[in-house]
Amino acid sequence: MKEAGRLHIRLVTDLFPPHAGGSRYYYYNLFKRIAGMGENVVVATSRVPGWQEFDAREQTENFKIERHFTALRDLSYSQLPKIAGPLLFEGFNSVAHRPQILHCGDLYPAGLIGVILKRSLNIPFVAYCHGEDITLTARRRFQPKLRNIIYRSADAIIANGSFAIENLLRTGIPQEKVYKITPGLDSRVFFPEAPDPALRRQYGIKDGEVVIVTVARLVARKGHARVIKALAALAPEVPAFKYVVAGRGPMEAELKGLVAELKLQDRVIFAGFVSDDKLNHHYNMADIVALPNTDEDGDVEGFGMVFLEANAAGKPVIGGRSGGTAEAVADGVSGLLVSSDGEHELQDALRRLLRDRYLRERLGAAGLQRARMEFDWDSRATMLREISRDVIASRRRALHTGR
Repeated sequence: MKEAGRLHIRLVTDLFPPHAGGSRYYYYNLFKRIAGMGENVVVATSRVPGWQEFDAREQTENFKIERHFTALRDLSYSQLPKIAGPLLFEGFNSVAHRPQILHCGDLYPAGLIGVILKRSLNIPFVAYCHGEDITLTARRRFQPKLRNIIYRSADAIIANGSFAIENLLRTGIPQEKVYKITPGLDSRVFFPEAPDPALRRQYGIKDGEVVIVTVARLVARKGHARVIKALAALAPEVPAFKYVVAGRGPMEAELKGLVAELKLQDRVIFAGFVSDDKLNHHYNMADIVALPNTDEDGDVEGFGMVFLEANAAGKPVIGGRSGGTAEAVADGVSGLLVSSDGEHELQDALRRLLRDRYLRERLGAAGLQRARMEFDWDSRATMLREISRDVIASRRRALHTGR
C-alpha cells in the first residue's frame, strides 16, 4: 500500500549509472536526493557493466533500481519493443504499484511510453531536454514530429540550461511548461587536494611539467583532436607538458594515430576508463582541464558537468563556445571559452595558461568559489520534487473537472 503524502515516482531511462555520461549522473544525483527526502523513487532502466555492484551499494528502502530491458543500439523505432514490452508488463495496470508520476529521461523510447501511459492510465509525466535532444532529432526524417508530440504531451519539461530552453521555445513549446534545472555539484566528491604522487608516476609526469587533462568520452564533439593539434603547434614555444586523456570511445584508434603522426607519443597519455573514485585525483593532478567542445552534425554539449567538477577541484578550464557550455564556464572568470570552428583561439588559450601559472591559479580559485556557491544538488532536487508535486496536483484537478 502507498503511504499517504509520500510521492511515488518512477524514472524511466535507457541508461543509468554506472554507465558513464553526464545526463545519467544528472538523474542519479537528482533522484537519489529526492529519495533521501523521504519520497519513493523507482528507476526503470537497462543492465550495464557493473550494475550489480552499483545497485547493491546505492539502493535504499526509498530508492530502488529495476533493470528489466536491454539498452537501445540506436533511435530507430524497431528498438522500441526492447524497453516498452518489459516496462508495460511490470504492473502498471495494478493500482497498488502504479506511480503517481513518471519521469522520462530520454525522448525515445521513454518519452513515447510516457505519452502512452498518460493517455491510457492518466499517469502524468515529465520530459527532459539537454539541448542536443532537439538538434540531433532535427536531422532525422520523422523524429521531429514524434519529439514534438512527446514534449507537447508532457505535463512539464525539465531543461538542463538556457541552451535547452532556447531550443524548446524555438520548436513552439510553451514557456510556462519549461523549468530550468542546471546540473549541480557535490563538493564532498570533487574538491581540491594535493596531487597524488603515485598517479603522477603512473603517467610518467616529471617535476616542472604542466599537466593538461581531458575527462570525456572519445567522440568528435569533445575536441580531443583539437587539443592534440594545438599542443603540437605550441610545443616549441611553451613549457614542457603532459596531456592526459581520460576516457574511452570510438575515436581512440584515430586519436592515437594522430598522436603518432604528430610525434607526441612522449607527451600524450591515454589513461583509458577512469572510475568515479579516481576522478577527483585526476582533476587535482591537472594544471589545466581542456574540453574544447564543438558541434558535430547536431551533436552538441548540452551543459558540460566536467567544467564544474574541474572547477570544484580548483582548476581552470577551457571550453568550446558551443551548445550550453557558456553557462557552465564563466569566460575569463572560471576558465576560457574558445571558438568551436577555428584553432587560433584554442592555441592562444592554451599558450596563455601553459605559460602563466598565476592566471591558472586565479581562474581556478574563482572557479572553485563559483562551483561551491552557485551549483548545489540539494536545491535542485528540492525544486524537482516540488515540480512533481505541482504536476500531480494539476493532473488531479484536471481529472476532477473533466478537462
